[in-house]
Amino acid sequence: MECFGAILTLVVLGLFGLFVWVIRLSRRPAPPDPRLEQLTRQLVALEQRLVRLERHGVAGKVGEEEKDLRDGKDLKGGQEAGSGEGQVVKAADPAATWAVPVAFPAATPEVVPAGVPASPVAAPAAAPVVGSVGAPVPPPPVARPARPAKRPFDGWEKNLATKAPIWLGAIALALAGVFLVKYSFEQGWISPAIRVALGILFGLGLLAGGEFLRRKNPRIGEALSAAGIADLFACFLAGIHLYRLIPPGIGFGLMVLTTAVAVGLSLRQGPIVAIVGLIGGYLTPLLVRTGSGDAGKLFAYLLVLQIGLLAVSKRRSWWPIAGASLAAGMLWVAVWLAEPYKAGDGLWLGLFLLVSAASAVVAILGLPKKEGSAAAQGPVALVGLAVAAALGVLAFVAGRGDFAPTEIGLFALLGAGALFLAHRRADLEPLAWVSAVLSAALIAVWSGSLGPTSPSAEVLRFVYGAAALGALFALGGYAGLWRARHPGRWASLSAAAAIAFFLIVWAATAPRFVQVHFGAWSLGLAAVGLLGALPVAKRRKARPELAPALAALAVAITTFVSFAAPLELEKPWIAVAWALQVAALVWLAGRFDLPALRTLARVVAALVAVRLLLNPMILDYPIGERPVWNWLLYGYGVPLAAFALAAWLARRQASRAPLGGPEALGASRSARLGSELEVGAVGFAFALVTLQIRQLFHPGRLGHGDPTFTEWSSYDAAWLLLGLGLLWLARSRPRKSFRWTGVALFGLGVVATFAGPSFLLNPLWSDSDVGALPVLNLLLFGFGVPIALLLVGAREARRRGWGKTAKLLSVASLVLAFLLLSLEVRQAFHGGLLSQGETTTAERYAYSVAWLVFGLGLLALGIRRKSTALRWASLAVTLLAVAKVFLYDASNLTGLYRVVSFLGLGASLLGLAFVYQKFVFGRALEAEERAGTPE
Repeated sequence: MECFGAILTLVVLGLFGLFVWVIRLSRRPAPPDPRLEQLTRQLVALEQRLVRLERHGVAGKVGEEEKDLRDGKDLKGGQEAGSGEGQVVKAADPAATWAVPVAFPAATPEVVPAGVPASPVAAPAAAPVVGSVGAPVPPPPVARPARPAKRPFDGWEKNLATKAPIWLGAIALALAGVFLVKYSFEQGWISPAIRVALGILFGLGLLAGGEFLRRKNPRIGEALSAAGIADLFACFLAGIHLYRLIPPGIGFGLMVLTTAVAVGLSLRQGPIVAIVGLIGGYLTPLLVRTGSGDAGKLFAYLLVLQIGLLAVSKRRSWWPIAGASLAAGMLWVAVWLAEPYKAGDGLWLGLFLLVSAASAVVAILGLPKKEGSAAAQGPVALVGLAVAAALGVLAFVAGRGDFAPTEIGLFALLGAGALFLAHRRADLEPLAWVSAVLSAALIAVWSGSLGPTSPSAEVLRFVYGAAALGALFALGGYAGLWRARHPGRWASLSAAAAIAFFLIVWAATAPRFVQVHFGAWSLGLAAVGLLGALPVAKRRKARPELAPALAALAVAITTFVSFAAPLELEKPWIAVAWALQVAALVWLAGRFDLPALRTLARVVAALVAVRLLLNPMILDYPIGERPVWNWLLYGYGVPLAAFALAAWLARRQASRAPLGGPEALGASRSARLGSELEVGAVGFAFALVTLQIRQLFHPGRLGHGDPTFTEWSSYDAAWLLLGLGLLWLARSRPRKSFRWTGVALFGLGVVATFAGPSFLLNPLWSDSDVGALPVLNLLLFGFGVPIALLLVGAREARRRGWGKTAKLLSVASLVLAFLLLSLEVRQAFHGGLLSQGETTTAERYAYSVAWLVFGLGLLALGIRRKSTALRWASLAVTLLAVAKVFLYDASNLTGLYRVVSFLGLGASLLGLAFVYQKFVFGRALEAEERAGTPE
């Protein structure tokens, strides 16, 4: 055991010395590669040869030949004269191994005697002369040999042949040590102390071998060092836990020292050593449990480890290792929150997260950038993720610590840092929004933890914390807009933060602090926003990019003003306030030329429409029992008026815009917004009328009770009237919004009339009381009013040229008239309840008489108005009466009723034939008779 202690002491000293030696070597520049020195000497020799060639060979030759040309000397021979372009002149230096082409000006042409053939060598064009006479001409580019075509699997083959064996060999070496130790264990050769000592020595040997081979084969050296680090970690772990030879405290120190050595060696050898050190360093506290459970010591160690790895990453541009280190640190915080967390640990966890995020910013953003490459974008994205993750984890820490002031303060400090970083770097602007969203989520969760029995001090602490965070992002966004590339984004952040945090505080504290006037606070915040918007409005002409920022601040102001009234009243008034905000936004958009406000007005209008038109909770609102003067009149009437005003403003702005340029596009958008708001106003009018009818029949209980015959008939009449009113309005203001909504509402009324009173709620089987009076009863209202409105609608359709629609409506009105006549006959014999009582013989006879009279009346009307459709309807009703008499009355009527029925039918048919012959087809029949009479 004493021997093992001595060996362990030597190991500690060796590791420490190795660490110091690595640190000293990492500061020195790496020795030059011998291959690089050889290439440098060859390059210098080539440059010297080129200088000698230019000085003695090419320059002298060019100078002599140019002098001969100036003296008029005749150069003999085409090759000696150098008249050919690209003449090759051998270098004077015998060491030169290349030829230099020299271009000379064209020589004076010789006089060729007759009969002598001209020289086949043509005089070239004069080459441009650069510089003075005799200037050296650069050598031609040396033709490089063509590279062989790269096969698709060359990269795989290279990696498999060069890299994979190295790492497999390193793993094999590490496993060899493990298996050797395991075999020695099984055979009982050596004691546990000697086993661990030999394993440690083997690991140190691997480290020494890796450093020795670093210059000759860096990859193999890196693999040996990584295997040595892994072996040391395994040996120390076995000595601590398996054999109990090393105390946990000393073992922890040894593993920390091993991690430091790995980090130092990675600077000299490669990233794999750093990765192994990272894994071992972060697993050391988990594997070596000292039993202290001190968060301060643990996270201080993790922070030192993380800073070291970040420094290595910055030095060697290994940002993936930096990301892995940051992720491991966040994971340790999550693990600590899950199990050994106790009161007071939040301070150490928060400080660790804060310093980790700051270290990541300092280390990673200092990495070199390459434009357009992934390396240029990856570090920036990593910084954003690191800060956002630190904020998220710190929010969990604050929640675990019951939102203590210390954790909330650290969270606010980190949020302020995120705002500063987003303002300094445009590529990290989304980080400001992420921080604001995480802060709002933290405050929302905090508000949910407050119960009815929470002490007032805790509630006040919540209010102060929420106000501080809200002010941080509201004021930070406002401060950031002045020098930002996109001021609108920062102003939007300021407005959104102010509104969101105010609403969270109101929702959490309004039930507890009834005496607090949140409406007054809302108006105060609107005033603050107005003060902030004035400088932006003044500078907008000089800086047009401030227009979106002014729009965002205007949105915040109008939002707080619109919140004032509903916050002092009841929740159902919020949608009313939003509707007023729509009109205000449209007016501000035209007044200050802010198109963004029109977009926001469209969004707010959609929210109002969804809340008031698609919200079933409206039926449970405390409306009261008064028929007309109730909340519905305000809750839907005010949005109706606000949307109508906003639509009028939008169309007015569109009409005043110029016809050409970008203003024309804005005008078209304003007109489109006006149409959408008009549709919304029509929707509110429809809902107001419908709900008021519901309130009339079910006072204060809109969501309870089935509709009656009279109630449904009221809906039909109201919808038909609304549709006709919109169609008439579309005449004076020819707009698609009025025309198509009018058609839709009128069509809805037609469908509802046939689905309700005619089918589902027909008094024949619905037990509806229609009244005791024979004619002036509810049947006349349920069918007579729709008949009249359908006829008016048919006339409007003919006026607009919709012939088929007009005919369809006319047929529908005739069908309803037939139903009304039949039901009135039934009411005359049974009173108000048509579904009760037996059908008498007189009643059966009355149906036949009524149908015949109705058919004759239609015929008379068709003849008078010369309407083929009415005559066809008359014929159909008459045939129905004939069928009833022959198929039903003949077997069910008795006595004089049967006789009178057939007599009346016969007289009616004869009279019908006479009328058709006399008034309908009279002239045609006379012409046929004259044509058939012989002369």
